[in-house]
Amino acid sequence: MVRRVRLGRRHDLGRPLPRRGLRWAGPPPLLLIATVAALAVAPFVDDDPQPPAQITTTSMTTSARAVEPRTPDPQRVAGGQGTHGVAPVHLKPAAVGVASFNMFRRLSTAHAHQDAMRLTRHPGVDVVGWQEADRFAGALHDLPGWQTRTFPFGQRHSELAVSWRASEFRLVAARQRQVAFGVSYREGRYPFGNRLVVTVTLQHRLTGRLLTVVDAHLPQKIEDFARPGRWTPTINAYRARNQLHRIADIWKQVPGRWIVGTGDYNFDARADAVHHLSSAPRATLGPIAISSYMKLGMDVPPTYPENGRNIDYVWADRQAYAEGRIRFAGQWVLGGFNSDHNALLARLVLS
Repeated sequence: MVRRVRLGRRHDLGRPLPRRGLRWAGPPPLLLIATVAALAVAPFVDDDPQPPAQITTTSMTTSARAVEPRTPDPQRVAGGQGTHGVAPVHLKPAAVGVASFNMFRRLSTAHAHQDAMRLTRHPGVDVVGWQEADRFAGALHDLPGWQTRTFPFGQRHSELAVSWRASEFRLVAARQRQVAFGVSYREGRYPFGNRLVVTVTLQHRLTGRLLTVVDAHLPQKIEDFARPGRWTPTINAYRARNQLHRIADIWKQVPGRWIVGTGDYNFDARADAVHHLSSAPRATLGPIAISSYMKLGMDVPPTYPENGRNIDYVWADRQAYAEGRIRFAGQWVLGGFNSDHNALLARLVLS
């Protein structure tokens, strides 16, 4: 008769076992019992008792505005591989090129489109704030690899628009606000239309974090050319001062881990740095934002070659700069356009 021994596993029933002197040739029984116990408990034990600090759904700073919901793109996580829809936020800093460019509304549509293509084909440009673009909305929506947000205004388009490289950003929100009344021919010598500010919030595809662009255009004839860096006595200058204060108010309210500004401010940055005129761009926006000129200096060509002035700006949020979330890595003035302006390009490191 063959004796069957129950050892917790199936044996070869055709193999006779001895009646006496039966010895277990496998692992020691205590080790076997410990192994089985461990396997039974393992599903209930966390391999890492520490909380997953490198994965988060919000990004917080000391600013009240900067509690920022994140909705990461799972297709861009970890080099394109999805991770249950959640992106790791501890990534290398992102380098982003932000440009400001006045298209010059008197150009033909063909020449304006040629300028827009030239600027957006530059490999260092990822985001553009446009001015005087009211006649060129079609051209801005026809830029390969780019997306553009234009804004209706009356029976046409607003002069302000923002474009971004589609592979780097996606649109989250956009808003246009009127911040100053224009001047008609009956009111002043130098008429201009109502002044607007647009804010466009973009999501950086790789990190899921938000970048908001504040784009603006101040009226002409606001700086005294005979005394650069000082206001000229026109209603234009009065409206420009009001517009600057409204831009500052808007800046404090927009969302995003990173906030940048673009625009034609019609006030020379070199002269402004010398005179620090009250209510000028540097004095009004300086408490909340830093321009590329303020951080990197003025060793660049003029953005308005006709009179040698640097009136086009790229700004960065001052608080984010102080906290190391944003910094200027370089600035360049790009020429060769049909417009009467050159483009200002600032390279920003975002983290």
